[in-house]
Amino acid sequence: MKPWLRNSLWLLFFITIGFVMSFVKTSQSERVVGIPEISITMYEDMLFLTKEDITQRLLDKHLIGEEKTYGVMELKKIEQYIQDMPEVKAAEAYTYVSGKWMLDVELRQPIARIFNIDGSSCYLDKDGKLMPLSLNYTAHVVTVDGNINETDYGKSVDMIINNDSLITIEILDDLYEISNYVCSDEFLSSQITHIHINGYDEFELIPRVGDQRIMFGEAEYIPGKFKKLEYFYADGINRTGWENYDTINIMYKSQVVCSHRD
Repeated sequence: MKPWLRNSLWLLFFITIGFVMSFVKTSQSERVVGIPEISITMYEDMLFLTKEDITQRLLDKHLIGEEKTYGVMELKKIEQYIQDMPEVKAAEAYTYVSGKWMLDVELRQPIARIFNIDGSSCYLDKDGKLMPLSLNYTAHVVTVDGNINETDYGKSVDMIINNDSLITIEILDDLYEISNYVCSDEFLSSQITHIHINGYDEFELIPRVGDQRIMFGEAEYIPGKFKKLEYFYADGINRTGWENYDTINIMYKSQVVCSHRD
């Protein structure tokens, strides 16, 4: 084949491909967006947000609808809107050449429910951030009450520990350290159901079995204190019986101090 003919054929091929791609793009941009396929990733059964909730919020915000086409759809805006929902940890929006579009949504995992002094309530999640309660689901996590009043959802544990002035006055970072340790341990998560913060900003734990108050103290030497408690449960308290103690004090670094009931 002569060079000029071969070059002409290649040029015609590229022109044809460009025309087809332009036609496909134009056709795609004129298609109505419609309802996305939604995939939700959650921890265990903690469904704080349903597919129907997400769809309705997008409709209410006019980010999708009968008049919306792919040519005017703002994927990044939709993605950011979902990402900003208080129940959501991460979100991604993307389309296929076929015209189908997807939303992948990962929900947040609470580790504690806080009952504030002012009567309000919220969750503390696995990433150290506050999140509001949900109308769809109530998480069965350790509860917290006492000298605490966390209502600023813009606050996070990372923000506190990276601020020298906040870390000395805030209690949220200490609460996170203790509740996250409990949540991550199979034995402790089944045993410890409630955390009380007393007037000295010391932590007191309430177990599921028995009627004792565990005096934990400040949020320091956390693994060591809980290890002492586990040893005591495995050995000491089984010998003498649950009913004999009203407090178990693990505040001190090298010992467990118990007080007997009257």
